[in-house]
Amino acid sequence: MKILIICSNLIGDTILSTGAIKYFIDQYKEANISLVIGPSAAPLFKNYQNIDKVIIFKKRKFNLHWVDIFKSTYKTKWDIVIDFRSSVLSYFLKNKKKYIFKKQKGLHHIEQLNLSFGFLCSKLFVPISLDEENKVEKKLEHTFKHIVVFPGGNWQPKLWPVENYNIVMKFLLKKYDNIKFILVGSAKEKDKFYNNLLAGIDKNFIIDLFGCSLTLTSAFMKKSDLFIGNDSGLMHLAVSNQLRVISLFGPTDNKVYGPYGDKNIVIRTKEPVDYFKSINIDKNKSYMNSIKTNTVIASVEKFL
Repeated sequence: MKILIICSNLIGDTILSTGAIKYFIDQYKEANISLVIGPSAAPLFKNYQNIDKVIIFKKRKFNLHWVDIFKSTYKTKWDIVIDFRSSVLSYFLKNKKKYIFKKQKGLHHIEQLNLSFGFLCSKLFVPISLDEENKVEKKLEHTFKHIVVFPGGNWQPKLWPVENYNIVMKFLLKKYDNIKFILVGSAKEKDKFYNNLLAGIDKNFIIDLFGCSLTLTSAFMKKSDLFIGNDSGLMHLAVSNQLRVISLFGPTDNKVYGPYGDKNIVIRTKEPVDYFKSINIDKNKSYMNSIKTNTVIASVEKFL
């Protein structure tokens, strides 16, 4: 049996799809599974045992990347095609059965997947390796609570100012003597945020994972106590590890992309999503300033 899965090029959307992907892998254990996926999200599948082939595509102008994908897939007769990108590609491929994700307004992304595919898609799954698990065990001290902090994201308007994260971290370190912060994100995000994020903070209370792989980051999240961060793929990675989440939202819709699960907390700007839909957003500035540091601190202390 041959299965083709067409994934998103975004980390967050791909993580939200892993519950459905795991369902197909579990149902068809002997199948040869091929993935079509963007380069940033592909590392999420590093530790999957059932993936036969990974076709990585880079977005091109005028959607020409779809031509590349078609060339890589059209010769095969697929038993099942699963399309998370809601594309027309699956209609042109030879297949016996296809599942095409159909978006519905106003519902959380996972609920949309449930309805579209007809089975439960909420058991998100990003497996880690034994080596990654051992690295975590050697690094984390069980006498500390570990708070994962992600100040980054792929869109400037939804980024809470990094100076605010610094204020929150310094307050918590002053009040509690059993906290360490795990900093996560890409190497580029380290260059952008690191110095301001750690201004005035003793680095003995910091575990720096900036630039580490998504799966190693996932392994650390699995053993941590709390995540604080912007609406992002790494927020969903925290959810996939059953890590409690405090997420900060402004121009993006938390009803659709908020952290899935009733134990997590969303802190919104004073402006609702409809306000942001009514204005011309400057992509070079943050719109998150109405979220106050004391609000975030109070939410963290509920967990502590």
